[in-house]
Amino acid sequence: MEKIRLTNEETYYLRLLVHNFDDDHILNFLKIDKERLNYIKRRLRFKFETKNWVTIIEKAFELEILNKQDFVDPVIKKIALRYTSKIVNDFKNSSNKYNLDKRLLLDFDESCNALLSEATKINLK
Repeated sequence: MEKIRLTNEETYYLRLLVHNFDDDHILNFLKIDKERLNYIKRRLRFKFETKNWVTIIEKAFELEILNKQDFVDPVIKKIALRYTSKIVNDFKNSSNKYNLDKRLLLDFDESCNALLSEATKINLK
């Protein structure tokens, strides 16, 4: 697949779109007007040669314009931040050699899995 070059605005628009921002939030975030936003959207449809936004986003991931690592589930971000703080504090308070406790990593993994399982349950009632 041929490389597609995007402007910073176009890249930010795609990132915000994937993060589920609506047009009003994107306008505010990028500090642009509606006309400029419409121009960005037209340019993206032209560059990706489709009007289908799902296809545009899929191609952006395939071309590594967007990276999966940039879109971590908010539940995981919250847990990761807590564990990162613990690791940093333990490191600051340790002697010259720091050994990462394996139990800490297992706790992190279990917490992520439990919260993700809970967050992804579908309530059909």
